[in-house]
Amino acid sequence: MPVAVNTGVVDTEARLSSEKVVDMDPQIGLKETDNAQFMTILGKLPSTPASQVEVRWLEDQLFPNRSTLAASATSAATTLSVATGTGVYFRAGDIVYIEQTGEKAEVSAITNDDLTVTRSIGGVVAATAASGGGVLVVGNASRQGADTGTLKSTDRVLGYNYTQIFRKPFGFTGTDAEIALYGADDPEREAAKKRVEHKRELENALWVGGRDFVAASPSSIGYMGGVLEYLSTNVFTGFGALSLTGFDQRIQQILQDGDMNKVIFAAPTPARGLSHLFTSNWQQAENDDVLYGAKVSAWLNGAYGERLPVIVKREWGSYGTTGYGLGGAIFVLDLGNIKRRPVKNRDTKLLPNRQGNGEDKVVFDYLTEMSFELKNETTHGAFFGVTA
Repeated sequence: MPVAVNTGVVDTEARLSSEKVVDMDPQIGLKETDNAQFMTILGKLPSTPASQVEVRWLEDQLFPNRSTLAASATSAATTLSVATGTGVYFRAGDIVYIEQTGEKAEVSAITNDDLTVTRSIGGVVAATAASGGGVLVVGNASRQGADTGTLKSTDRVLGYNYTQIFRKPFGFTGTDAEIALYGADDPEREAAKKRVEHKRELENALWVGGRDFVAASPSSIGYMGGVLEYLSTNVFTGFGALSLTGFDQRIQQILQDGDMNKVIFAAPTPARGLSHLFTSNWQQAENDDVLYGAKVSAWLNGAYGERLPVIVKREWGSYGTTGYGLGGAIFVLDLGNIKRRPVKNRDTKLLPNRQGNGEDKVVFDYLTEMSFELKNETTHGAFFGVTA
């Protein structure tokens, strides 16, 4: 066979393709990064190991001291009808403040949701009060030498959730695991990806997971309920374009209960709407502004008497905005009333050598078994369908 001869200088194209060293960046670029901020925060907050597949907690609250009128009351009326089911909030001897008129009245008896009262205690004369007006318990006036009166207290409420086993397996043939590749070795590179993917699935379940348990021994399965599973009081759907009036009224309701350890999580579109609404109170976060390890995107300053951190969920920007789509969602969470409950010795870990005996494979498995507590649902809230 004749020998190939090159006449003149040798340029790059005279080289065999297999002869060339490929100029390959050792770092492989990922389209998505770790955006599981809620999981990051929960990982920094106190947690309690779960010892059963069902985790339970107790909730309580201060005794209610306010209701509303269920019907109008004339200036001569001696009965005030309050909202259904709230008559139990009152005791004989309570002094109530009728918010519409400023009048005070004394409760002498309660029949279901009807209060028998003595009108015009103090200097404000009796006046007609319309249905829907507030009735506030100022305090109880006890007569000298009287007995204790009716004893009342709130009942505790049982909350519960189930542990869920989350798994993210991946593997390679024995040969593929050993050959030389550009970038990090394939098991190491894929393990880094799967860690982020696994954390993202945990995060999704924390927001919208459903609470359930199917007993089917020996293959029973638990489903961990997320935030939305527990919210009922402060869930606002079909919100449309944000307005100051609409948003103010509802977030003030959310901030009413609990402490002020609140955080706003918002999809990009709603977050942009908030920044436009609160131009004078919106402060872009600095690079070192973090909350329990999660990057804070902005601060809502002073609008509600406190500095509320806003964390933008960039990943939600590609999700739907209709119905309960996370692309149009804003969540307001009270961090003092949430807790992660990992099963002891089954918190997130990478398990090696998961391949079967005799298989020429290398198989790994990320595994987490955990549950989640959300207490006092009125201290949290959610907006859906925010489109502008």
